[in-house]
Amino acid sequence: MMDITTKRKYPRFSKDCEVRFKVLDFEDMPLNEMSYSGETVNISGGGACFKSESRIADDSVLALEISVPDVRQSVVAIGRVVWVKENDDGSFENGVEFWWLGYRGEDDEPTAQYGATTTE
Repeated sequence: MMDITTKRKYPRFSKDCEVRFKVLDFEDMPLNEMSYSGETVNISGGGACFKSESRIADDSVLALEISVPDVRQSVVAIGRVVWVKENDDGSFENGVEFWWLGYRGEDDEPTAQYGATTTE
């Protein structure tokens, strides 16, 4: 059986980062306010796992803003929820695959840093 770590395209880092996110509704696209918040369990160039108080439906598309300690700009991303796990305490862990990844520059406008990952 293949070890799952050998399948990963990007290394994962266990890092506690504040995450603000909004489930995108393509009928209502404003991204000026993030509706929910959570904290990362781990993060990589291809996605993240983060905890939230509410359940997010599988295949939901999210706009995320991730505040990384000791980094001046926030990471901004568009991603898809690929799995959700309920914890014993009633919180949820959400696995998100990044489609687009960038950073929020000094002028407070999201700026593309590089394209998103491939879907496998």
